[in-house]
Amino acid sequence: MANLAPTPKDAAAKERIIKHMNADHQVSLSYYLQHFKKLSASEARSPLLEDVSFESMTVRASNGKTHSIPFNPPMKTWADARGRTVDMDREARDALDISDVRVTEYHRPRSPFHVFVFTACLFTMVIFMTRSKIVPGTWFYDKVLPWFPGGPEWFVWIVDMIGIPVLGIHLTEVFLLDRTRLRKYGVERGSSLWWKWMASCFIEGFGCFQRIDAMVRRTKKAIEKGNH
Repeated sequence: MANLAPTPKDAAAKERIIKHMNADHQVSLSYYLQHFKKLSASEARSPLLEDVSFESMTVRASNGKTHSIPFNPPMKTWADARGRTVDMDREARDALDISDVRVTEYHRPRSPFHVFVFTACLFTMVIFMTRSKIVPGTWFYDKVLPWFPGGPEWFVWIVDMIGIPVLGIHLTEVFLLDRTRLRKYGVERGSSLWWKWMASCFIEGFGCFQRIDAMVRRTKKAIEKGNH
């Protein structure tokens, strides 16, 4: 049961917890709101811990609404706060299928294969979007496309045939990247990092999945190595 008349020591402990959670564990607060209060990721964005007692914490979401998240069972001392919040974070991540490994940066294509795929896909998209201008009398049609197997007509036909299916495939890959990688590894939807990965995936597709998976494997190996 909480003290009815908190001592200065209690007030100081509470203030330290609030400052620490808001400064270093805002992501965990968002996961608490998503799991314990069933808010969406957008509703739980940029939360702030406003108050904490032995029985519960009060968290304000980005829309200004406050939510009380109980401690079960209630804490007995302020020293219980660290262990309790760590347990709540683990429970929320497990329920939301979010890894404790986080992707915190964008890695552009670097391997020759990924660079080739990125360039080829970007070229294909540009050609598809400007295909109405690929007509006889233009430099690209008259000077470049005669070298294409089958000639200019065959090139234009291929662009028309594959453009829509390729666009559909890449949109599907973007959707899957957000659901199976970015959210899982803590990339906030709508953030600049999220947009970099999404834009890159829209252009190149599966290469983004491979680079994120490689980053996660390296991080896990470093964690395992540090634990030995």
